[in-house]
Amino acid sequence: MALTIEQFKALSDAEQLQTIKDLNDTGNVETIIDVLTGVGIENLSVPLLGELGRAYNNNSNEKEAIKVLESIDEEYRDAVWYYRCAYAYGAIVLDNNEAYTSDTMQQMLRLVDQGVRLATEAKLDDIKSYCFEVIDMCYSQMDFERCEADYPELCSAYNEYVAKKKKKRKGVPRHRTITVEEIMATDDVWTINEPMYWTINIYGSYDDYIESAKGFTLEQRYLNAISWYFAEVNNGGHHQFFYNSTGIVWEDALEGLRLFKMDILADNLQSVIDYFGGSVPFDREERWNILKAWDNEDELFDFLDKKDDVVYEYDGIYEDTFVHAHPELFVFDGTYKVPE
Repeated sequence: MALTIEQFKALSDAEQLQTIKDLNDTGNVETIIDVLTGVGIENLSVPLLGELGRAYNNNSNEKEAIKVLESIDEEYRDAVWYYRCAYAYGAIVLDNNEAYTSDTMQQMLRLVDQGVRLATEAKLDDIKSYCFEVIDMCYSQMDFERCEADYPELCSAYNEYVAKKKKKRKGVPRHRTITVEEIMATDDVWTINEPMYWTINIYGSYDDYIESAKGFTLEQRYLNAISWYFAEVNNGGHHQFFYNSTGIVWEDALEGLRLFKMDILADNLQSVIDYFGGSVPFDREERWNILKAWDNEDELFDFLDKKDDVVYEYDGIYEDTFVHAHPELFVFDGTYKVPE
């Protein structure tokens, strides 16, 4: 999305904020940073400062995020502010593999602690969960025995969050029979993909992923991978796709795009894989390390932005064409678990 500083200044305060949020939703963080810094940080409202800090976080520039966020007066620091600031410190902890006792780790925990308190008071369950996800992010560096002594209320709330998450993962059984007739009658690929979505495990090891997909055809596995690929890239670009757990499906997404004759997208994704040396680790932490250690981040994001645009603008043969041409490959009769 092309947006000049002059165009942005001509908008009302509400229009400016919505425009920035829309840019974030489509992964245009570089545009957000360019426009808001071009306007001048000193001229930004508190909400826009928060959005700039968010953009820096999404652009893996956590130190700048902290500078911007900490420029906001304390009276305006709500649960969202504490989450965004905690995320920035948590990302630095992760990058540097810092110990529990490090100043950065302790600052992250203080911010998460306050963020959870404020989110609980305001009944912002989503922000509360985001705060806990910062702890998840730094899990390997945490010393939970010491943390429970230092932050008893936070750890108690975190343990409840983990217990609820485990309960949701167990889920409740749902039986579905998806017939050739149903497949031919629908244009909603989600209804066909639902059993794979809830069953195939993208959050563990690659062996876990393959094992969890054994009950499905290869084509069903590919459909699920493509669905994850679209969901992540359309939400936050290829960087988000590889940074999140979804990156584990990259090879299946690529093979699926080829098989489903979605060649423009297949070539586009292949060029991204080539950019990373011809392969990408299935292990999430290894992908994190590659993205964080990239020598020229501006070059990386410029490249990925162009690849994101290909997905945003694609208007070719979509996956439902292949599904309708081969419905027998996508039938299902069985039980899977969905969250409560």
